[in-house]
Amino acid sequence: MKSKRAFNWVLLTPVLIFLLLFLILPIVLLLVISFQNQNTYLQLEPGYTLSRYVGILTQWKYLKDILVTVGVALLTTAIALVLAYPAAYLLTCAPSKSVRSLLYVLLVSPLLTSVVVRTFAWIVLLSQNGILNQILEKLGLIQHPLSMLWNMNAVILAYVQVMLPFAVMPIATCMGEISPSLQRVSMSLGAGRIRSFFKITLPLTIPGMASGGIIVFALTAGSYITPLLVGGGMQPLLPLMIYQQAMQVSDIRLASALSIVLLVIVFIFILPVEALLKRWEVKVYG
Repeated sequence: MKSKRAFNWVLLTPVLIFLLLFLILPIVLLLVISFQNQNTYLQLEPGYTLSRYVGILTQWKYLKDILVTVGVALLTTAIALVLAYPAAYLLTCAPSKSVRSLLYVLLVSPLLTSVVVRTFAWIVLLSQNGILNQILEKLGLIQHPLSMLWNMNAVILAYVQVMLPFAVMPIATCMGEISPSLQRVSMSLGAGRIRSFFKITLPLTIPGMASGGIIVFALTAGSYITPLLVGGGMQPLLPLMIYQQAMQVSDIRLASALSIVLLVIVFIFILPVEALLKRWEVKVYG
């Protein structure tokens, strides 16, 4: 038994070293840099300070970005889950394996394309001389091109499209593990399709919805490419502020503090969901 455990640790060692060097260590360095003192010329000075965190948590310009970021991430997560559920149901209820395989390929294929390319596709669609405006003008529905880019609606729309596969896959996995006999037994006992869905299918797929929601929320809260391209870099989002402070202002220490705050915010939302999910699994599975 001891030799087997030792062998397992040997197998885990490369992964643990990789995570230590490229995940834990960078976060520790970010934390240290965020407390470093600097002068008005952004030059490093001896000592450490909490002033950046105090400013982030007390000044409205930072609080606004935090609130908007959380709101956009939650809205994107909700829309993605609503759209993902019927898509996952279609995947698991496909009439044949070939059709199911085709649907999985269609679902995963966007992930094989760069997020930058997918985001630029929305620019082609939504710009004033884009495909959508041209179609609406030819149909006579509008007289002048609509301004559908460089706003938060376009950002959320692009977010949902980018994040949708990450919501579908966990839900489809949960649905695939549900035995079809459960619904048949429920219906044989007098429950209709709708009641069987709410009493059997929906409760058993809540872990998949929670997992997909966590993934979508975390990825959306930390994404800056999509709002930078579709929103024009003008939206009050925390990832964009981090990008601007690091790449344009060159205030690495403030960017580090904002990054740590964003990381903490994501954990604040994820950890309670994980705790509730464990309680739900105990309640359902015993």
